[in-house]
Amino acid sequence: MKLFKSTFKILFDFLEILIICTAVFLIIYFFVGQLLEVTGDSMYPTFHDKEQIIAEKLSIKMKGVKRGEILIFEHPSEKGRLLIKRLIGLPGETIKIQNGKVFIDNVELKEPYLSNVETEGQSFLEEGIEYEIPKDSYVMMGDNRPKSTDSREWGYVKKELIVGRGVVVYYPISRIRLIGDGLF
Repeated sequence: MKLFKSTFKILFDFLEILIICTAVFLIIYFFVGQLLEVTGDSMYPTFHDKEQIIAEKLSIKMKGVKRGEILIFEHPSEKGRLLIKRLIGLPGETIKIQNGKVFIDNVELKEPYLSNVETEGQSFLEEGIEYEIPKDSYVMMGDNRPKSTDSREWGYVKKELIVGRGVVVYYPISRIRLIGDGLF
């Protein structure tokens, strides 16, 4: 009888811990962070195809975003499709792409995360034309500009489409790292 009670207690304790861990995981997953997989090469070399990241959702609602951050957002014209890009232009700023460079308010944007990549205009943000970014909208671009479909092609990203910011690459294990200075 004593053996049965101690076995039952151990099993009950294990089950209790399992339920608590599951509840904490679900709360974090649905309200604080989201697990995502990077698909494609538009953010290379910052991210590699098939890397898995954690997108943190909570601070987007509490603190604003800043230029250079890696953000996850819903595609402006394809509902439900999530994208990962870098924030380049903020509301009310002017942006111009010229001679392979991005200019914000007529000042060349320093982009140390790019590795000898030139930025070319596309169908929405055309080469040599200055655009004013609308209120509550942002310009997002991939780090691998020649292979990125981004705001240059499909336009501005509304504030309400931003889901979170990338904070951690957790897989593959050999490439675990914090992403930028987003939350940390």
